Amino acid sequence: MENWQKILIIEDDSLLGEILTKQIRENEMKASLAKDAETALKIIDQEIPALILMDLILPRMSGEEFLKALKDKGIVPKLPVIVLSNFSDEKKIQECMELGAREFLVKSNFDLSEIVKKVKDILLETKQPAQK
Repeated sequence: MENWQKILIIEDDSLLGEILTKQIRENEMKASLAKDAETALKIIDQEIPALILMDLILPRMSGEEFLKALKDKGIVPKLPVIVLSNFSDEKKIQECMELGAREFLVKSNFDLSEIVKKVKDILLETKQPAQK
Protein backbone atom coordinates (compact mmCIF):
# COMPACT_ATOMS: atom_id res chain seq x y z
CA MET A 1 0.00 0.00 0.00
CA GLU A 2 1.37 3.38 -0.96
CA ASN A 3 2.21 6.05 1.60
CA TRP A 4 -0.38 8.45 0.21
CA GLN A 5 -3.09 6.17 1.62
CA LYS A 6 -1.93 6.21 5.27
CA ILE A 7 -4.36 7.91 7.63
CA LEU A 8 -3.64 8.76 11.26
CA ILE A 9 -6.81 8.88 13.35
CA ILE A 10 -6.58 10.68 16.70
CA GLU A 11 -9.62 9.83 18.81
CA ASP A 12 -9.79 9.09 22.53
CA ASP A 13 -13.25 7.49 22.32
CA SER A 14 -12.30 3.84 21.83
CA LEU A 15 -15.51 2.82 20.07
CA LEU A 16 -15.50 5.73 17.63
CA GLY A 17 -11.78 5.29 17.00
CA GLU A 18 -12.26 1.61 16.18
CA ILE A 19 -15.25 2.35 13.93
CA LEU A 20 -13.35 5.04 12.00
CA THR A 21 -10.30 2.79 11.67
CA LYS A 22 -12.45 -0.07 10.37
CA GLN A 23 -14.23 2.17 7.85
CA ILE A 24 -10.94 3.57 6.53
CA ARG A 25 -9.46 0.07 6.17
CA GLU A 26 -12.60 -1.26 4.47
CA ASN A 27 -12.08 1.47 1.88
CA GLU A 28 -8.62 0.15 1.00
CA MET A 29 -6.63 2.69 2.98
CA LYS A 30 -4.28 2.12 5.88
CA ALA A 31 -5.26 3.54 9.27
CA SER A 32 -3.38 4.01 12.51
CA LEU A 33 -5.16 5.00 15.70
CA ALA A 34 -3.75 7.22 18.44
CA LYS A 35 -5.78 7.82 21.59
CA ASP A 36 -4.02 11.10 22.40
CA ALA A 37 -1.97 13.84 20.76
CA GLU A 38 1.30 12.83 22.42
CA THR A 39 1.09 9.36 20.89
CA ALA A 40 0.19 10.91 17.53
CA LEU A 41 3.27 13.15 17.64
CA LYS A 42 5.46 10.08 18.28
CA ILE A 43 3.89 8.31 15.30
CA ILE A 44 4.47 11.38 13.12
CA ASP A 45 8.10 11.53 14.22
CA GLN A 46 8.51 7.99 12.84
CA GLU A 47 6.52 8.46 9.62
CA ILE A 48 4.35 11.32 8.46
CA PRO A 49 0.96 10.04 7.31
CA ALA A 50 -0.86 11.25 4.21
CA LEU A 51 -3.72 12.70 6.25
CA ILE A 52 -4.77 13.18 9.87
CA LEU A 53 -8.37 12.77 11.03
CA MET A 54 -8.64 14.09 14.58
CA ASP A 55 -10.93 15.03 17.42
CA LEU A 56 -10.40 18.28 19.35
CA ILE A 57 -11.11 17.05 22.85
CA LEU A 58 -8.18 14.85 23.74
CA PRO A 59 -6.52 13.96 27.05
CA ARG A 60 -3.51 15.99 28.24
CA MET A 61 -3.01 17.97 24.99
CA SER A 62 -5.98 19.54 23.21
CA GLY A 63 -6.54 19.30 19.50
CA GLU A 64 -5.71 22.99 19.16
CA GLU A 65 -2.40 22.48 20.97
CA PHE A 66 -1.68 19.53 18.67
CA LEU A 67 -2.41 21.63 15.58
CA LYS A 68 -0.11 24.36 16.92
CA ALA A 69 2.65 21.77 17.47
CA LEU A 70 2.24 20.58 13.86
CA LYS A 71 2.29 24.16 12.61
CA ASP A 72 5.42 24.94 14.65
CA LYS A 73 7.12 21.88 13.10
CA GLY A 74 6.13 23.08 9.61
CA ILE A 75 4.02 19.98 9.00
CA VAL A 76 0.75 21.79 8.34
CA PRO A 77 -0.57 23.02 5.98
CA LYS A 78 1.42 20.57 3.78
CA LEU A 79 -0.17 17.64 5.60
CA PRO A 80 -3.98 17.78 5.38
CA VAL A 81 -5.76 17.62 8.73
CA ILE A 82 -9.48 17.01 9.08
CA VAL A 83 -10.91 17.99 12.45
CA LEU A 84 -13.89 15.85 13.42
CA SER A 85 -15.57 17.37 16.46
CA ASN A 86 -18.84 17.98 18.24
CA PHE A 87 -18.04 21.70 18.35
CA SER A 88 -19.95 23.82 15.89
CA ASP A 89 -18.83 27.20 17.26
CA GLU A 90 -17.58 29.43 14.42
CA LYS A 91 -14.79 30.85 16.60
CA LYS A 92 -13.47 27.34 17.33
CA ILE A 93 -13.71 26.37 13.66
CA GLN A 94 -11.86 29.53 12.59
CA GLU A 95 -9.14 28.92 15.18
CA CYS A 96 -8.55 25.39 13.86
CA MET A 97 -8.46 26.59 10.26
CA GLU A 98 -5.92 29.29 11.19
CA LEU A 99 -3.80 26.60 12.87
CA GLY A 100 -3.69 24.64 9.61
CA ALA A 101 -6.72 22.35 9.55
CA ARG A 102 -7.89 21.65 6.01
CA GLU A 103 -11.48 20.76 6.98
CA PHE A 104 -13.63 20.98 10.09
CA LEU A 105 -16.47 18.46 10.23
CA VAL A 106 -19.12 18.52 12.95
CA LYS A 107 -19.66 14.89 13.95
CA SER A 108 -23.44 15.14 14.14
CA ASN A 109 -23.65 16.52 10.59
CA PHE A 110 -21.84 13.63 8.86
CA ASP A 111 -22.24 9.88 8.73
CA LEU A 112 -19.29 7.51 8.40
CA SER A 113 -19.57 7.13 4.65
CA GLU A 114 -19.47 10.91 4.19
CA ILE A 115 -16.39 11.17 6.41
CA VAL A 116 -14.62 8.44 4.43
CA LYS A 117 -15.59 10.14 1.17
CA LYS A 118 -14.12 13.43 2.43
CA VAL A 119 -10.89 11.62 3.38
CA LYS A 120 -10.68 9.98 -0.06
CA ASP A 121 -11.41 13.25 -1.87
CA ILE A 122 -8.67 15.10 -0.02
CA LEU A 123 -6.20 12.24 -0.55
CA LEU A 124 -6.89 12.25 -4.27
CA GLU A 125 -6.48 16.06 -4.41
CA THR A 126 -3.13 15.84 -2.66
CA LYS A 127 -1.94 12.52 -4.11
CA GLN A 128 1.72 12.99 -3.38
CA PRO A 129 3.77 10.75 -1.14
CA ALA A 130 4.25 12.40 2.25
CA GLN A 131 7.93 12.99 2.88
CA LYS A 132 9.65 12.88 6.26
